[in-house]
Amino acid sequence: MNLKRKKPWLSERNKTHGLSIGANGKKTRLYSIWIRMKQRCSDLNSSDFNEYGGRGITVCDEWAKYEKFHKWAMSNGYKENLTIERKDNDGDYVPLNCCWASRSEQSKNKRNNHLISFHGETKILMDWSRELGVDQSLLRYRIKNWGVERAFTTPIRGR
Repeated sequence: MNLKRKKPWLSERNKTHGLSIGANGKKTRLYSIWIRMKQRCSDLNSSDFNEYGGRGITVCDEWAKYEKFHKWAMSNGYKENLTIERKDNDGDYVPLNCCWASRSEQSKNKRNNHLISFHGETKILMDWSRELGVDQSLLRYRIKNWGVERAFTTPIRGR
């Protein structure tokens, strides 16, 4: 008797929801996002546990099963080029605190961003840089050495 013969019923029995494997036979990007989200909140060996689970950030019980997370993601704008973002950086991964954002949008919601106020407007350095047409590193240098007013109002040589 050949014991190595495949048993099709066995793979069906072990199949759960069928949502984690893509057409290419590999784990989907969304499934990987879900796995990483859970790891950084609960796995002490995760490289970024200290920034998430170590600060008390958790994943809600509703998203313990991938099917629920998948359903939420699909009905809340998930696209292959977006990442999951917590609106409140100190809040948990729960449907009301999460959305899908591009990497550049998400970079605006980092804890180490410094808000800069000028003429009644407050923005992060990246946004001021874009608005003023000044490279971020130059603008950062100017603010540190000259202060915001002078850094923002002094023209760049050669322009």
